[in-house]
Amino acid sequence: MSILTWNDQLLVGLDSVDGQHQKLVELINKLDELVAVGGDSESMVATVGELADYTAYHFRHEEELMAAADFNPELFAKHSKEHREFVDKIRGVQSEAEHDRSAISRDLLDFLVDWLCHHILKTDKLMAISLNKGVDAAGIELDRREHLDVLHSNLYSALRESEERFKDLADNLPALIWITNAKHMPIFCNRFWFKSFGLQRNELEKQRWMGVIHPEDRAQVMAAYGKAAGEQTKLKIEYRLLGAESKITWILETAAPRIRRNGEFAGLMGCGMDITLRKKAEAALSKLNQKLEAQVAARTRELTATNQNLEREKNQQIELNRQLQEAQTHLVQAEKMASIGQLAAGVAHEINNPLGYIYSNLNTLQEYIGELAFAATLAERLAENLPAGDPVAAEFRAFKKRVDLDFIKADAADLVLESLEGATRAKNIVQDLRDFSRIDRQEQAVFDLEAGLDSTLNIVNNELKYKAEVVKQYGGVKPFACVGAQLNQVFMNLLVNAAQAIPDFGKITIRTGYRGGDRVFVEIADTGSGMSDEVKAKIFDPFFTTKPVGKGTGLGLSLSYKIVKDHQGDIQVDSAPGQGTVFRILLPLPSANLAP
Repeated sequence: MSILTWNDQLLVGLDSVDGQHQKLVELINKLDELVAVGGDSESMVATVGELADYTAYHFRHEEELMAAADFNPELFAKHSKEHREFVDKIRGVQSEAEHDRSAISRDLLDFLVDWLCHHILKTDKLMAISLNKGVDAAGIELDRREHLDVLHSNLYSALRESEERFKDLADNLPALIWITNAKHMPIFCNRFWFKSFGLQRNELEKQRWMGVIHPEDRAQVMAAYGKAAGEQTKLKIEYRLLGAESKITWILETAAPRIRRNGEFAGLMGCGMDITLRKKAEAALSKLNQKLEAQVAARTRELTATNQNLEREKNQQIELNRQLQEAQTHLVQAEKMASIGQLAAGVAHEINNPLGYIYSNLNTLQEYIGELAFAATLAERLAENLPAGDPVAAEFRAFKKRVDLDFIKADAADLVLESLEGATRAKNIVQDLRDFSRIDRQEQAVFDLEAGLDSTLNIVNNELKYKAEVVKQYGGVKPFACVGAQLNQVFMNLLVNAAQAIPDFGKITIRTGYRGGDRVFVEIADTGSGMSDEVKAKIFDPFFTTKPVGKGTGLGLSLSYKIVKDHQGDIQVDSAPGQGTVFRILLPLPSANLAP
């Protein structure tokens, strides 16, 4: 398709000039073709460059002809100026298009066609007549009507060629191609459109056109056309055509607004496809899907019910297994602690007997040393009263000096005193061990909670003394009925865990007191590494531990939790990473032991 058609009406009468004009028309048509088909930027920029080069060559040739023929100087200067301005513009477009393809637009092509036609039919026509007849170009008048007739004839021939090509293409497409004006009146419809709508070309009017559309779809179609026209946007719609004998034809249509250069709405241009077969296939497929979905739903309900029953039975078995495992674990742990308690009680009993001998003998030894010290003092006095040369006195003084009798008298008493203190401490530890080891006693008895904490601290002293300073803030809780040995075990687990949570050396604070008058609380707080919320949620689960393999069983806190719950109490934990941990035990008081 050509934007400009060359014919004899464009001849100016100079063969070389006419040949060059024809070449320029070919280059403009080539550029128009590239723009129309969306050619690559490199090709379009190269074509603009070729057009600029050839135009510059053409203008030089014309100026040489005018210079050789003594052409009118004023018109020659005007002619040359127009040449330079045109070449400069094309060069500018070429440079801009190297960075922005949109510089080569339809507006540029319109400018080229307009400029070239007026250049040929006016400026160059005057030059040719002047050169051929040897007359001054200033005295030549061109027929303006002939000028316009040639221009319109050329442009309309190109337009008719474009229109015929479009109609031929549209009529051979198996699609509905149509164009309306701003009032939604059809101004063009292709052959396939007339066939689909069952109308003749003389019946092309809006009422008959819309009458073929299914009554249920007409309002939807008109609303879509109105929206596309009002908002100047594209539309996509499906609708039905109602043919002879109520035959239904489904159409999938897309349309776009036609906008004039001044921005005014000029109508719509659309393309529709017959999708009847697709719709029938979709309907059949939908029906089949519904049938399959019904079958699948029924089967799914059956499987769901079966799965729910199986899941229910499985959960029951899992819960029973969990309860059995937890009971078994606690039983094993309780039996183990009872065995350890019996062993510790036996060991404490065996140690207590020789310890009694040692303690008793040390008291007697303390008396003997006192008497021996008194005897040594008397001997010193006697030796001092003997004559200076008496051999017994000399021997005694030598003995006193050799053994440092004064030091022995003072140090012997201190040694015995320190030994008595050590024996007393050992006796207390053995007693605490015997009290702590009574794990097998499940019956309740009056228990001094704060004394129990002290006994536990004695037992775990070796675990704590290198890891933390222990601060006791007792609130004076009076003895009350409970299973004290079990609570001692809880205290031991919490204290050992607190020490192990401290990386270097920190502080463990033990607080006791009353809460609300009817409960006793025990708090064990450490300055350790703390716990995350995720770890906190699992610490009372059996076998859960954060310690390395072989360093913990994960049963200590689980058993402690069970012991506190067996006492109808509660155990709480406050912790955050890097901020330490506080375990809080709340125990209910029997009515006879309620705090005032």
